[in-house]
Amino acid sequence: MKSRFALSILTIFLSLFSSNIHALSGKWRGELRIMQQTLPLVFNFNENDNGIQEATLDSPLQNVKGLPLEILFVSADSINLECKRIGAAFSGVISDDSIIGKFSQRGFQIPLTLTPELSLEERRPQTPQPPFPYIEKDTFFISENGIRLYGTLTLPHPEMSSLVPVVVMATGSGPQNRDEEIFEHRPFAVIADYLARNGIASFRYDDRGTAASEGDYSAASIKSFQTDLENAFQFVKSFPNFSKAGILGHSEGGTLAVISEGNLKPDFIISLAGMVTPAKNTLIEQNIHHLDRLGITGEQKDASVRLINTLFSMISEQYKAGKREPIDVDMICREYSQDIPASVLESVKRNNSSRNDYFDSLVSLDPTDNLKKIDCPVLAINGRKDVQVNPDTNLKAFADYVKNVEVRPMEGLNHLLQHCSSGEISEYGAINETISPEVLEMIVGFIKDKN
Repeated sequence: MKSRFALSILTIFLSLFSSNIHALSGKWRGELRIMQQTLPLVFNFNENDNGIQEATLDSPLQNVKGLPLEILFVSADSINLECKRIGAAFSGVISDDSIIGKFSQRGFQIPLTLTPELSLEERRPQTPQPPFPYIEKDTFFISENGIRLYGTLTLPHPEMSSLVPVVVMATGSGPQNRDEEIFEHRPFAVIADYLARNGIASFRYDDRGTAASEGDYSAASIKSFQTDLENAFQFVKSFPNFSKAGILGHSEGGTLAVISEGNLKPDFIISLAGMVTPAKNTLIEQNIHHLDRLGITGEQKDASVRLINTLFSMISEQYKAGKREPIDVDMICREYSQDIPASVLESVKRNNSSRNDYFDSLVSLDPTDNLKKIDCPVLAINGRKDVQVNPDTNLKAFADYVKNVEVRPMEGLNHLLQHCSSGEISEYGAINETISPEVLEMIVGFIKDKN
């Protein structure tokens, strides 16, 4: 679950141009290392239909693709790219298996080595590839105000002669398509494929205002997404083909499954890193983690946390009172004599000024009462290296409040439930694995045991 108050580091939006190139072809990937963060970049060299060589740039972490590049110079052993508009440039020495150079922007120079990109099949080996031994049907359901949300119903057998269990999938935070696609990973497609190959049906759908679905994502609140999940579940329950119906939610989707349980009465819930402690606490923990990575410590860290905590409390109070009023961040700092680093203060002010229904409703959310009322079996999984949802406090909440729960802390897994090194968000795209095979097996075993 990503905090809207996460502290940004370096954001690069490159609007570039085109030129002529003869020495390079294909995709070349490298990673900018900025403090303790990494930003992957992919340079694409190809020839268009008119025989003219072109180059484009992708920034997978920012979901930016196909930006045109201006190539100032290229030879058999060197290349020079420039973007005058933002004062960025790259120059490097070309060899058979690498381009070693420097990326510069706004007076900063960062070493950048590019190597030939692997194919998508090699980089994301778990992504399902046809032919499939199951049926996929694209369809839609109606949510609030008559909007259509489109998704895919996956059935394990071409002709279903017997009833099978079905899982409705709920994505994490941010506008996501039915595959929950992120950094070229498609975790929900991988899960649906694995379920179908093991005799379990599923339904996954695009978030409102995302991909094929109608609606306005930016105007939605937590309640809106809860309503969408509840309508998706009722839609699936209308089919006569299924024995039992459950919900599988990742991150915020796991939270939605918990707060929807009382209205839906599913046969089971599977929470994949779903946040079930007060959202304010999780958001503060995320911000503390960002402060640590930025090297902000001592009194400045303490003051920053106090500011963020005060702001969140005021937002929550306003939301519960049914209003949204401007909050004077400078006044909070003066009142508490808080010495806030300029970069933190700027980030807090920027995010405070862009508040919306979603964030205000999220800050105010506490799923604890919903947890206490859950009657159905629950499988709760968290990676022990999750830096977005605290695995210890989260799983403890499941264990403390849910009567029929299987709690599974997974060593070495991150928030996406990938095997990882650090667990950091910047690492997600560099990992080839989309989701741990052990987690897939655990999901299937749990469903079959409850069916």
